[in-house]
Amino acid sequence: MGTLLAFKRPRSRTAALTLRERVQLAVQVVAVIAVLALAPRLVARASGGSVSSVAQGSAAPNVSAAVLANAPEGLVNPAQVDLAALRGRIVVLDFWATWCGPCNVTSPILDAFAKAHAAEGVTVLGISQDNDAEDVTSWLVRHKVSYVVAHDGNGSAGRAFAVSNLPTLVVVDREGNIRARRVGVTQRGELERILAAVR
Repeated sequence: MGTLLAFKRPRSRTAALTLRERVQLAVQVVAVIAVLALAPRLVARASGGSVSSVAQGSAAPNVSAAVLANAPEGLVNPAQVDLAALRGRIVVLDFWATWCGPCNVTSPILDAFAKAHAAEGVTVLGISQDNDAEDVTSWLVRHKVSYVVAHDGNGSAGRAFAVSNLPTLVVVDREGNIRARRVGVTQRGELERILAAVR
């Protein structure tokens, strides 16, 4: 009979870690998580803004922006729209930019939605994140929309709602509370479902 050979399975890399190495790894993971959690606050502080709680169910921060098209009725200053002035209406905020491909897909969807629900106390407010208001004005010549279009010249509205990707859609109820938040293209059916839940 031949000799039986016993092979010892090599230990995996993680199994070979000493206790000290495991502790160091755990400390590094915790440090990375802490930095990621604090990053939005640090960026906002560096840019002179503040990060508010923009979670679903929280009060929407009051923001204002320069109106470029379709000012809502009843504004004291039709050149400037304040979210607080729209209290009592359901407001669909669309943070967008002219150069953003998905934003250009969203605009006709929002336009049809705005037309369908204007008489029900629903206001769609597109807040452009473009650097230059002239880019938005040129865009409006090529894209006829019926909803309110405003320009967030200094980016304060985008910062207040912690917008990091475009398009970002936020739905605010009649009492001024955030009821929904979506990033990316929001289809008409999803808008209708959100509206039904907010009513």
